Amino acid sequence: MNTKQLTLLALLLGTTSSISRAQAYSAQAVDPSSLFALFHCKDNAQPGVTICRAVLPASLDTKRSKAGDHVFIKMALTVGPGEQPIAMLDAAIIDVQPAARGRRSLLRLRINSAIGKDRHELPVQVNVIALASQSAVTERWDVPVIIVDGFPRTPEDEQRLPGERKFSEDQRHTSPLDTIPNGPVLHTIVCDKKVKKAAGTTCMDLLDAHGVYGYKGVILEPRDDASSADSVLSSEKNIRLPAGTVMVLEVKNIHAPRKS
Repeated sequence: MNTKQLTLLALLLGTTSSISRAQAYSAQAVDPSSLFALFHCKDNAQPGVTICRAVLPASLDTKRSKAGDHVFIKMALTVGPGEQPIAMLDAAIIDVQPAARGRRSLLRLRINSAIGKDRHELPVQVNVIALASQSAVTERWDVPVIIVDGFPRTPEDEQRLPGERKFSEDQRHTSPLDTIPNGPVLHTIVCDKKVKKAAGTTCMDLLDAHGVYGYKGVILEPRDDASSADSVLSSEKNIRLPAGTVMVLEVKNIHAPRKS
C-alpha cells in the first residue's frame, strides 16, 4: 500500500459526519481487510428477521461524538430474489450524553436506512443486539472426526451360494448424513473476558450473542417499546467503542425500492 492510499485510509477512518453516502460507498475499495470483516448472516426464528455480524468502521465516543453524526457500516445482505444486496447501513447518532457526577453516559443509535449496491436507499430497521471487542471474539475450526470402517471388505465377502448376490451387488444403506461435507467448519465465537477461564463456562456463537463483551461497565439497554428503532448504550464512565468493534445486528422490515 503506497503513501497516498495510507493517507486516504486514515482520513476515511477518522471521520464520521463529514462523509457523504457517495464518498462512503466509493471508500469501500480501500478499506483494510479484517479478521472479523467477513460478513455473515442467518435467518432468525421470527419471520422477516435476519441476524448479521458487521464491524464498526470508526470509533464512537461519548466525549467526542455528537448528535447528528453518521457512521456507515459495511454490510452484505440480500433484500430478495433479483434485488441488489445491501452494501451499507447508515447509523445515525441520535443522542450523546457524557458521564457526569450522578449521571451515566449514554449513546443512542438509530439505523433506519440502508444503501444498496446500486446506491438506492432502502428503509430498514436495524437494532444492535450485541457488541464485542476483537479480543473477546475468536475463530475456531471444527474438524469432523473421520470414522474408520470397523468391518473392511474382505475377499470372503464375495463368496456367495449360487443365486445369491455378491457383496459388491448389495444395495448400500443411504442416510441424509451422507450429504454432509467432511471439510472443516469455521465458527466465530464470543466469550465474556471475566468468565472466559471459569470452570464450566461455555462460549457461544457470535450470532447468538446478546449484550456487551469486552467493554467493562458498558450496558446495552433493553429495547424500549416507545423507541424500538433505537439502540442505547450506557455506562457509569464515558463510553468509547474503537473502530473494529464487532457488532451483531438484528435486521428487519426491509423493503426493496420500486423498479421504474
